[in-house]
Amino acid sequence: MAITVTDTEKVSATPVEVVKEAPLPQKKLQPLTREQVLALSDPDKLCLIIIGQTVYDATRWQHRHPGGHLTIRALCGKDATDAFSSSHDDFVKNKMLKGFYYADLKADAKEDKVGIAFRELTRKFEEAGLYKTNYNFYYKKAVVYSLMFASVVAGVTMSESMWVHAMAGVMLGMFWQQVAFLGHDIGHNSVTRSRTLDSYWGLFVGNFLTGISIGWWKRSHNVHHIVTNSAEHDPDIQHLPIFAPSPIYLKTPIFSTFFERYLPLDSSAHFLVKFQHFLYYPVMAFARFNLYVQSLTHATGTGAYSINEVLFRRDLQILTLAGFWVWLITLTMQLPTWPSRVLFFLLAHNVAGLLHVQILLSHYYMPIYSGITYDTHENGFVNTQLQHSLDIDCPVWMDWFHGGLQFQVEHHLWPKLPRHSYRTVKPILIAFCKEHGLEYHQETFFKANCNMISHLKETSKSARSFNQIFRDALNLSG
Repeated sequence: MAITVTDTEKVSATPVEVVKEAPLPQKKLQPLTREQVLALSDPDKLCLIIIGQTVYDATRWQHRHPGGHLTIRALCGKDATDAFSSSHDDFVKNKMLKGFYYADLKADAKEDKVGIAFRELTRKFEEAGLYKTNYNFYYKKAVVYSLMFASVVAGVTMSESMWVHAMAGVMLGMFWQQVAFLGHDIGHNSVTRSRTLDSYWGLFVGNFLTGISIGWWKRSHNVHHIVTNSAEHDPDIQHLPIFAPSPIYLKTPIFSTFFERYLPLDSSAHFLVKFQHFLYYPVMAFARFNLYVQSLTHATGTGAYSINEVLFRRDLQILTLAGFWVWLITLTMQLPTWPSRVLFFLLAHNVAGLLHVQILLSHYYMPIYSGITYDTHENGFVNTQLQHSLDIDCPVWMDWFHGGLQFQVEHHLWPKLPRHSYRTVKPILIAFCKEHGLEYHQETFFKANCNMISHLKETSKSARSFNQIFRDALNLSG
């Protein structure tokens, strides 16, 4: 399959950061079968993962892993070949992995034809230069973001009209939505290609400009990419007591490995879920406040985030989050009256809630399963991402509005791919899926929203009846 890159897609060179090599490998063991790897594995005692034809021991490394310990624990005993390759550069494999060598893997009797074809396709993308960043794309975005923020400041400081203040609030919400797309790119190291540089930029773009911690986002989002739509492991679909995207959440209490607690499943949860299709958009309009809490909790290492794990520059995580609140409060207080201040503040957050709608559309009504996949070739990385992700079909002139999230399937398969390459990759992926008989899902933005409401309404029927809820309430009180 030939892939070409036009002159307008020429790219800049990307810096490569220096990484210390891992310790030398231990004594070589006999080759292991996949079944033996799974039987031997324990996330606390012997965390084995398979990459290619090699078994590695990540037990001691998991809490030092820059991508979070939960990503490694989720893949304990599993085949992490494509999940690893999709989110790591070659130098990590070439320089670091050998220090975690445990054993060779016995060859499979059945060939993974889809996996082999997927890796070959990825190699062609790399050779075509699709993984290299076109910095002009981001320079233009930076100009647009600057003009958007300047218009917010002008609306706040140069007018006495409440209507102008309201429009400034709307523009601030759109600014947060657009900058979040850049933060998403940075969080996947798909801009400078340097984890250190992108991490510093993430502190500015994520923490300081939007109030959402890039450290918290990476911890949550990296897990989501590995265990997409797993009821117990994917934090992006764990929203009880308000939302239950699957009847799985309403049968018995689910233990969240991300939050390290059981998700609430009491009478109030059943009551709220009964109305989740009505609550969906109103809650999305205020969902940002939950992310503020998660960000501050994570940065300070409290609650579910008290576990000892790597966090890039915790001091700057806290400082930049504080800086966000300083500039936001200062800007809001420049408005002449409290009605204008409240209107500006709420409208900004309500409009920014559009981002949450966009995020949930990509996975929320796709199939949800219990446990973790990656057991066989049939439910490996490629199939897991295809079956549980949704593309939003939109014209080119609407790409600015979706910010890359409309290419969710492509993004989950190639998360390091720069945003500007996704439209080039999409038709190639569709052809790949047809060739190998694989699922590929896409809907228009309008249709996806309709499907979301219908899905939430259908799932709400699995909640307890009002009579049961009322009886449970009486039992609790008496």
